[in-house]
Amino acid sequence: MAKIDTALDMCVQLGKILSETEEYQNMKQAEANLLHDEKARQLVEGLQKLQMEVQQKKLAGIPLSEVDKNNMLEAEARAIENPVVKASFEAHEKFQAIMTLVSTKIREGILGTQQVPCDDEEAEE
Repeated sequence: MAKIDTALDMCVQLGKILSETEEYQNMKQAEANLLHDEKARQLVEGLQKLQMEVQQKKLAGIPLSEVDKNNMLEAEARAIENPVVKASFEAHEKFQAIMTLVSTKIREGILGTQQVPCDDEEAEE
């Protein structure tokens, strides 16, 4: 078996283990709650629509107006005021923190004893 096959098998095992974590289970439950709450789902869909519009403007080189920026901030604030949306957002953040830690540990394994920069340090470079 080639080294890459072993690594990929280990990735599958890692994924299975991660799927059993409390953080992952909480995230999946929060997603299900979001899907079954009409108001929360509408808030998120509206926010996603605005985010896509903003991204399209950025890609087209169109500067964002103050109205665009304010609309986005207001949509974000409205969405996060909803307890179901807030719980989903927080659950995603917690699981993302686990994934960031996993990525850091993988880099440690790749680099060995070399110091591994954290994501904040990489962003500054």
